[in-house]
Amino acid sequence: MDPEFWRARLQRLAKEPRQLAIFPRPELSRPGVEVLELRLRAHDGARLTALLARSAFADEGLEIRLRACPEASGKVLDFSTVEGGGTDLVVQYPSGRRLEDRVLDLVRVAEAACSLERLDCTRVKLVASDSCVQDEFAIVEFLRREGWMAGSSGNA
Repeated sequence: MDPEFWRARLQRLAKEPRQLAIFPRPELSRPGVEVLELRLRAHDGARLTALLARSAFADEGLEIRLRACPEASGKVLDFSTVEGGGTDLVVQYPSGRRLEDRVLDLVRVAEAACSLERLDCTRVKLVASDSCVQDEFAIVEFLRREGWMAGSSGNA
């Protein structure tokens, strides 16, 4: 957890445009629940995809529950999270991504979702998936605690 290693990468990430595109996914939505597909560019140009489910009636959720898996694992939304007042975000990063890249991918998608939902990044809850190893979650938690993510409070 060398601060200089991550600080330099996060600074480069902040300089790269997200190129965020948002597409409604009515076929995945339910009454009262809006589903959006987020497409954005990773720090290295790779294409990132995420599904975001949120209340169609609330201006903002209580928190964003973020889960992540490689492409082959698929994406299943947790509608109970949305019914409970939260936002469910499932990130699907390309298979075979290195740990460093997966960390930066999660930071990029979390910050985009926080901006979209008008929530501080401290209100992102990282939820490990049974089907995926989530070492990147521990690193993202460290970066957030240190205040190195946009919209996080800390020592940055």
